[in-house]
Amino acid sequence: MRLGRSWRTAAVLSLAALALLPACNRRKPAEVNDIAPKFEVNRPRAPLGSAIEVTYTWLSGPSAKKLAQDDRAFVHFLDSHKVLLFDDDHVPVPPVTAWEPGKSYSYTRTKFIPIYPYVGDVDVRVGLQPVGRGERVALKGEDAGLHEYSVAKMELLPQTENIFLVYKEGWHNPESSAQNPSLERTWTKKDALVSFKNPKKDIIVYLEADTNSKAFDQPPVLTVAVGGKSGLVVPIENSEVFLKKIRVKAADLGDQEWVDLRLSMNQSFVPKAKGINATDDRELGLMVYHLYVGEADKLGKVPNVVEATPVSLPPMGTASPAPVPGAKPGTKSSPAAKTASPAAKTASPAAKASPAAKPASPAAKASPSPKK
Repeated sequence: MRLGRSWRTAAVLSLAALALLPACNRRKPAEVNDIAPKFEVNRPRAPLGSAIEVTYTWLSGPSAKKLAQDDRAFVHFLDSHKVLLFDDDHVPVPPVTAWEPGKSYSYTRTKFIPIYPYVGDVDVRVGLQPVGRGERVALKGEDAGLHEYSVAKMELLPQTENIFLVYKEGWHNPESSAQNPSLERTWTKKDALVSFKNPKKDIIVYLEADTNSKAFDQPPVLTVAVGGKSGLVVPIENSEVFLKKIRVKAADLGDQEWVDLRLSMNQSFVPKAKGINATDDRELGLMVYHLYVGEADKLGKVPNVVEATPVSLPPMGTASPAPVPGAKPGTKSSPAAKTASPAAKTASPAAKASPAAKPASPAAKASPSPKK
């Protein structure tokens, strides 16, 4: 019995000794920098597959310390179980090494919400972390752990809340980026057609795209035409990704049940003929990353929107120089007639009408993209 009590006494004394170890042996908490992140979105409830406008603000307090390296901002959108759905990681503008105490820095980014089998509440968390190895910056705010700060709540709505796009002729199969397999994009031919039900309201068309500008015999020019009446002429000066937001008035959509949206290049190219890809004999025009149509009154504040102007295009399949505004465009067959035909359904990449059912074809993956 004495031996047992002695053993227990020794154990208690050992634990007490461990508790009295010098504090220097323990890891000190990171010193909080006087920088506070802020997240604002133009609509806190948004459907899957739609576009949102996010304004980031970094409030650098009077005691903020200069950051020695250009940390990236990480932005995580988590579901109700705190599982990462998607992100908006980016480099702040201006870079963090240029931030000064007592100032604030704001900028707005367009984010296209991916398609996920999830609807419901979303927790948005942000922070700063080095590009390579290193520790995240300790900021002011509600730390959810690991210097990840909870800054906003959102709600993801079903994809059916969007204006549904029906992809018709002029589209190749979707393909994935070699650098980012989750990023899907689709080449058009010289002309590509999409139709959607007429909302009888003003709309905003989002188009994110690029092309291989050096593959064209003449400087490439894109015309976005909605309803055959209005749109935007876009000279493409280089091969960088561009984003256009075009407001189209309800009157320009007409009174028909369906509206055509046409993407028309002034010319196209064949990678094989240009020596870009020896096996790719497709006719290519524009590489489309995102095409989204939303009702203007449901989108909230959208920056950098341009108003649609009158445009003119010849009928699809007709070679032409750069488009000239003014003349009446050719008449298109109705979407109902095209979607009713089984042959038309087979010929068009119908899977692209629903991003959730939009797998990249093996053939497209096997052939490297001719861009750049």
